[in-house]
Amino acid sequence: MLNAGYLSSLKDRLQQPLPGRAAQLEMAAYAGRLSFDPPQNAMRAGVLLLLHKHESELGTVLIERVTHDQDKHSGQISLPGGKLDRCDIDIEACALREANEEIGIVKEQIEIIGRLSDLYIPVSGFLVTPVVGMTMDPVDLVPQPSEVADILRVPLSWLFASDVRHTRDLRLQNGMHLRDVPYFNLQGKVVWGATAMILNEFLKISEEILAD
Repeated sequence: MLNAGYLSSLKDRLQQPLPGRAAQLEMAAYAGRLSFDPPQNAMRAGVLLLLHKHESELGTVLIERVTHDQDKHSGQISLPGGKLDRCDIDIEACALREANEEIGIVKEQIEIIGRLSDLYIPVSGFLVTPVVGMTMDPVDLVPQPSEVADILRVPLSWLFASDVRHTRDLRLQNGMHLRDVPYFNLQGKVVWGATAMILNEFLKISEEILAD
C-alpha cells in the first residue's frame, strides 16, 4: 500500500487540483467562529510534511512545541516550519530551513514533491503553505531545545486508523474554552487546529490514491 508506487502517485496527484478548504474545515476547531479567508497583508509561513521510512514503515514527523508565554501555539503539536524570511528564495526554502533549525533535517536529503493547500490561521495571522517532501535516506532528528520539546515520528498507519478521529473540549493557555474540537489522537497526543486541518487534506488525497 504505502510504498514507492504510492509516493509516485502522490507526487502526480499533488500537481492536480487539491481538496482544499472543504477537507481542511472537517478538522477546524474554529469552524463557524472565525474566518479562514486571508487578508492581503497576511504574513507567510511554510511547514514541512516530510515522508520518510522509519523502522520499515512510511511515516511523517511532527513536533511538540515548548511551553512559552509569547507563543500562541505554545505546547501544541505541529509540523516543523515557520515564518518566511528574507533569505528564503521561496516557501519551499523556508520550510526546509525551519525544519533544519527545529529538528536538524538536512535539506539536501529531501526531495520536494509538491504542496498542499494554503491555510490561513486567524489566531496568529499567518498564511501557511504546507510543503510535502520525501526521502528514503535514514533521517537523524535533533530537537532545537528552545523551540521543540519533543519530536514525534508518526507512521502513516496511525493516521489511517479507524479510531484516530475524536472531539473534545479544550482549554487554551490564554483561558479560552473551545467546545467539541475535532482532533487526531496519535498514541495519546492530541493533534488539533491547523496541523489537523493540514493532515486531513493530506489524508483525503492519500485515500483517493489508495482507492484506485
